[in-house]
Amino acid sequence: MLDSLFIGPHGENKEFLKDIWQDLLERTLEYREETFAEDGLLRIEGPGDQRYKVVKDGIEQFFTILAKEVPTFSNRYLGHMVSDVSIPALVGNIAMLFCNPNLASRETSEAGVLFEVRAINTLAKMIGFEEAPARGHFTSGGTLANFEAVWRARYRMDHWLSMAAYLVEKGHSQKNLFELAHQGWDAFHQHAAEFNIEMEDLRERSYVMQGPWDIANYYRDTLKTEFPQPVILVPGNKHYSWPKSANVFGISERAIWPTDLDKHGRVEVKSLRANIERARKLGHPIMMNVSVTGTTELGSVDSVDEINEVLRDYRENQGIHIWHHVDAAYGGYFCSTFRGGETQLDERTARAFSAVSQVDSVTLDPHKLGYVPYACGAFLVRDNHSYAVSHISAPYLQEEPDIDYPTWSTTLEGSRSATGAGAVWLSSCVLPLDASGHGDLLNQSLTAKAHFADRLQQSFADIQFTPGSDTNIISFTRVGKEKSLRKINERTSAIVDKFVQSPNFAVTRTSLSMKNYSEMISSMVERWDGVIDDDHLLVVRMVIMGPYLQDKEANDRLIDKFIEELREFSE
Repeated sequence: MLDSLFIGPHGENKEFLKDIWQDLLERTLEYREETFAEDGLLRIEGPGDQRYKVVKDGIEQFFTILAKEVPTFSNRYLGHMVSDVSIPALVGNIAMLFCNPNLASRETSEAGVLFEVRAINTLAKMIGFEEAPARGHFTSGGTLANFEAVWRARYRMDHWLSMAAYLVEKGHSQKNLFELAHQGWDAFHQHAAEFNIEMEDLRERSYVMQGPWDIANYYRDTLKTEFPQPVILVPGNKHYSWPKSANVFGISERAIWPTDLDKHGRVEVKSLRANIERARKLGHPIMMNVSVTGTTELGSVDSVDEINEVLRDYRENQGIHIWHHVDAAYGGYFCSTFRGGETQLDERTARAFSAVSQVDSVTLDPHKLGYVPYACGAFLVRDNHSYAVSHISAPYLQEEPDIDYPTWSTTLEGSRSATGAGAVWLSSCVLPLDASGHGDLLNQSLTAKAHFADRLQQSFADIQFTPGSDTNIISFTRVGKEKSLRKINERTSAIVDKFVQSPNFAVTRTSLSMKNYSEMISSMVERWDGVIDDDHLLVVRMVIMGPYLQDKEANDRLIDKFIEELREFSE
């Protein structure tokens, strides 16, 4: 089945693609020809017109430059989280491009709206959300999806904190601001009913509505205390989108609190508890906690199941409700590997992915392991309560009261292309998001990654892999006879530089800082009885995600060539 889904690294499936492409063009042109045919045809000059020559010359220049593009479709590309795209995803994307709908409003997109709702439901089912109450929409990528989570978590926190301020100001509660700011929607509505509180009463106590300066004055003058800046708890190896979110949403960067990592590069659960208690002690409400299932550096997966238990304990036993967001931009599609079949993930990692179904919100990037064209991210939540956000109006656009459908008023991006929705829907129809379809592709990548690592281990006695590689990323360094971490880093840097200069393979490097990865680095250096005389560990990083991994013989030939090149570059 795989043969009919991808073009092939050498265009092996070109005849099928030509047929599909011809069909796509004919359907597109036929649709235009038949739409309002009674209007008649415009008089347009033929291909001999000078304007056509200008277009053809421009296209020729375009393809001359395009020939320089990085061949990420090849099995030799082992660099970043990008690979070939599937033919169904390509067709879904391009067909929507021809129509060019805008998901900002139903008025500008009928089919696109339908594709988005259906595709989001399909993704929700894959990660374990119930389809009926789940909500979400497509974004331009993981960063915007993470921003969507912050926007909604802030909306919830602002409501609860505004209620907390009102109750404290009026003497209606003996609880402190931290406890009341995590009260939950049931308690929120009970307080509103018991004390006859209108939303307008909360507006003047809202830090979102009043802004940081006015709300600081209110807390200082009326409540006789400083405004309790909400914080976001993130893993120590946080993605760059989280500091960005602090900048965009007017939160102090000091409000992004890192949680320590263990020696495998995963969130240390006891450190999370310590962070929550620190926030309680200092009186900083927790806007959200972030877990990661598939870090960009190493492919590590946080123990979402254990973190869920911690947050459940606070919620059920202490009445402290904390939003849990999972950044599954890279790894989320691995949920398909155990839907209706057997996964190649280890037991701990599979449990972590299974537990994603219990969190509040999730970020996915179909343009990574979904083999969908850029740019395509997705944001999903469990229910309406989690999808709710500040209401914004525009006089020239139709307001959509149905929260089932995301519009310009409920998404950070206004105009949104339907290309991602079309690509995800069509590719998931052809290649189901379970172990029989898409999950089989990803299971193959896990098997290929393990085989590649074994071959490297057999070929180089001094190779050291980073622990915590839970998905399909390999990261390593070669130690040789060196003890000095600084000299080993210099050697690794030289190896990557030589790969960059070579046309044969593409790899990347990643730097693991002592600040974030101290446990891991100390554990690794201890293995080779080394000396930590640098502030980071530099490793060669390879992402084994290409869809052409089922041919073991062909892959072994490439691995042989890679090993030969690595040996040469290491001398």
